Amino acid sequence: MAPGGRGTLRAAMLTDLAIRARVRDGLATGRLWRLADDRAKLRGATDGDPECHVCAETISRGQAFRLARASVVVLVHLECYMFWLHASGLLEREPITCAACRRLIPPHAESRVIRGSAYHARCRDRMESPSGPATVTFS
Repeated sequence: MAPGGRGTLRAAMLTDLAIRARVRDGLATGRLWRLADDRAKLRGATDGDPECHVCAETISRGQAFRLARASVVVLVHLECYMFWLHASGLLEREPITCAACRRLIPPHAESRVIRGSAYHARCRDRMESPSGPATVTFS
């Protein structure tokens, strides 16, 4: 995003395979627990650049979800929380993330699978456009 632009830059997320592996490892080692009544809700402001409890990546401003019933404050990305819910047996359909932007693809959204990778329709359209994917440069 250009300086002075609006919105928030989003840190690069791990692939869905990497998030799945971190959730499995966390459950196996006890770093993560089986979710039951732990519900996450969006937490607007955060102090500094918090780390996701699942993937250990930085959570961008405005993207932190807080587990509401945890005895300590646990911040996670929405994508990581959805995979954690699935591994805990609380989400029937396994989450799918876009190979281009690495954000969740909701079950109702139009998506395309190309060579085994899922894409939001808009992400794939951008990649196929004559101008190619948009690039951002900083000076």
